[in-house]
Amino acid sequence: MVIVLAKVAPPLADLAAQLTAYNSRFYKSSSLQVRRQALNATEEAVIIEGLDNAKLAQSYALKLRGPQSPLSKLRGAGYQTLVVGMDNLPVLLQEGKPAEYQRFYDQNYR
Repeated sequence: MVIVLAKVAPPLADLAAQLTAYNSRFYKSSSLQVRRQALNATEEAVIIEGLDNAKLAQSYALKLRGPQSPLSKLRGAGYQTLVVGMDNLPVLLQEGKPAEYQRFYDQNYR
């Protein structure tokens, strides 16, 4: 699972810490890991690792839109969520093109 956001998005500055707290509360048994990484010149990625399969990752992405999620305060603005498999994550991080990845995902996995 990857959350893409602008590097200059101040409301998201502590998103990784907020997601770690959220995961500890709602996904404690999954032992999810959260890290940040530059994606391209204007965006960065918050990567959530440890979701064992695509179904769990899709469910997690859906729940991130819920009222208890740290993303709920943003009301959908300023970020993009992507379900990314471990095989495709290095490609996304190397290419740095989340819109292209989303098209690929929609064509192949939905």
